[in-house]
This record gives sequence, C-alpha cells and structure tokens, in this order.
Amino acid sequence: LLHRVILLSGSGLSPWAIQRDPLAVKRKVAEQTGCHGDLLEDDIAPCLRGKSLQELLDVRLEPLRFLPGFAPFVDGAVIASSVMSSVSLSDVGILSGNKEGPGYELADFPDRDLLFCLTSTESYLDLSAQDLEFGFNETRRDRILRTFVRNAYYFHLNEIFSTLKNEYTDWERPVLSALNYRDATLEVLSDGHTVAPLIRVGHLHALRGGRSYFLHFRHQTSERDYYPQ
Repeated sequence: LLHRVILLSGSGLSPWAIQRDPLAVKRKVAEQTGCHGDLLEDDIAPCLRGKSLQELLDVRLEPLRFLPGFAPFVDGAVIASSVMSSVSLSDVGILSGNKEGPGYELADFPDRDLLFCLTSTESYLDLSAQDLEFGFNETRRDRILRTFVRNAYYFHLNEIFSTLKNEYTDWERPVLSALNYRDATLEVLSDGHTVAPLIRVGHLHALRGGRSYFLHFRHQTSERDYYPQ
C-alpha cells in the first residue's frame, strides 16, 4: 500500500509523539465526562460515544511541558510494545527482517523509500513570543532545560542536564547576551525532541539497506532577528 514515506519535523520516537501515561489521561477523561469504571479493566469508549461533541471538546488535560496530552500510546495491538521497549534493536523486525518475531510490524520498513525533513529550528512553539523576541538570561535557560530533561528522560537527569548545558554553550564568547541564551535553548530543544529522534529513524532505515533522503528547509523569515530559522 505504501511505497514511499515522508517524515516532516518529527517521528514516532519523539517524546511528544507517544503518550507514556495513558491511564492518567483515561482517568481525567472519565472524571470530566462522568464515564466512571475500573481504570484498568473497563472500556469507557461506549460511554464516550453517548456524549455530545461539546462535552468531548470540553475535556481539558494538563500535560507536562514538552509532552503530549492526547496522543497514541503503546497498547500492544496497534503499537506493539516490543517496538517501543528496551528490546535490542537487532532483535526486532526493523533490523533483522524477521517477520515473525518482536517488531515484525516494521520488517518491511527498509523496503520503502524514506525522506525525512527538518527546519533549522524545530522548537519555536516551546517558547513564548516575548522570549523569542527579547531572549532571556542564564537562570531562565537553566530552568527550561531542567524541565525538559526531567519530563523527557528517566535516568541520569543531572548528567544529561550538565552535558546539554556544556555542549550548547558558546565558550568562545566572553559574555553571552539574552539572545545567545535564547538561540542555544532553541537548539537544545530542537535537537532533543525532534532532530535526534528523526535522524535515528533514518539511521535505522539505512542500516537495513533502505534508501534514505534528507531535506533541510532553511527558509529565512522576515522576522529573522528573533526567529533564527
């Protein structure tokens, strides 16, 4: 059915693409719609079908920053747990070509041409308009990075934060301006939640001999003074 794939500014490996705590979402939906029942065992879909469109639209979630609200989750059926778990990538279908073992759903992935596309900065929506225009100081930069690391990763949080802070600081500049901190923060967030996961998909695709193509979109906006794309 599918012969070619285009991934634009994201993939299923991005932290914002998969809901890691679907039961929490189910609980909030049940509480706000009155569709109560056993959180693990009961299917609330029949109850939700009886609600009006406005009642469903009125459901409000408060997801952690940089993470999704309503999003696909690993249910073991549509999305297999073996694909998203810590199983060695060499053991799943995406690398082995095995159409019977774990990850067999992706066994044909290398047979499809893949074009993955990125812009220079993928994180504009993560900052406010004021932050984008005027920048911010080091303290706010650190606060944003700590929030991202805490919500996107599970282990070695202090080490990850220290590494990001070190690698994305321009040590050749004796004094960093508010705009320098803004630009560095945009780069960290772009690489962390979009660029690195997307390039990983391309790498996995190429390891099995798939034909991969990379596109970098570098359009310069009229507001380039504070939108450095």
